[in-house]
Amino acid sequence: MKVSLTNTLNSIVIALEGRILSDLDLDAIKEHTSQLAVWNIVFDLSGLTHTNSSGIAFIIKTMTRARINNGDVVLANPNEGIKKLIDISKLYEVFSIYSSQQEAINHFNK
Repeated sequence: MKVSLTNTLNSIVIALEGRILSDLDLDAIKEHTSQLAVWNIVFDLSGLTHTNSSGIAFIIKTMTRARINNGDVVLANPNEGIKKLIDISKLYEVFSIYSSQQEAINHFNK
């Protein structure tokens, strides 16, 4: 699992690459998110090839934490497999989902 953070004007982009198959795969992400100062988060899922319930739970927990800190979480660039998971779990009812990273960043620039 590879994680990279990019600061933008009003948000932080967290790009995920690889697979989330267990809580161990989330350690790198948790390390980065534990020190955030800005809680407007874009999860760029373009490099995420697979996730299980651990990954979904982490994203939801991050959204809860962001909202407690007056921020929000949006999703960007889910591939077809992740889109199916989003549809099955009805996460589209909870998250704003954008087809590009720039559209997701613009969500926070309104």
